[in-house]
Amino acid sequence: MSAQPAYSQYPERSFERAPRERISVVPGRGSRTQAPTLSPGVVFLAKLAAVVFVAVALVAFARIGLTSATLSATMQANDLSQQIDDARSRGAELEVSQSALSNPTKVKQHAGKLGMAAPGSAGVIDLEKDVVATDEAGALSLSQSVANAFDPEA
Repeated sequence: MSAQPAYSQYPERSFERAPRERISVVPGRGSRTQAPTLSPGVVFLAKLAAVVFVAVALVAFARIGLTSATLSATMQANDLSQQIDDARSRGAELEVSQSALSNPTKVKQHAGKLGMAAPGSAGVIDLEKDVVATDEAGALSLSQSVANAFDPEA
């Protein structure tokens, strides 16, 4: 075997050890490594400070949220005010255009510039009744159209 065995079944020689001092245990007040406990008043004050800190943090977060909501609403109101102002100015422009276009003198001048003139006479054309008929659904009705073609009074 090339590796050393983990244990041997044969006894080994060992060196003689020096005798140790005897230790005696005396019951006492407890371990010296025990952490000192805090008084209940200090624990209460620490808990109270933590609760106050959490309450102040919640109030601060609520204030930040309300401030951002107020700012957002103000910005939207400003946008709407701007849109209202734009609509009012556009309405005023349309009123001016409408009054200029509804003035008969202005229309005649503009028509004259385009080479238009008033007609010399007017006539009326009377058309016969249309023979094409439709049913209640709005579709063309062939039978009613044929009946109208042969009997125009119907």
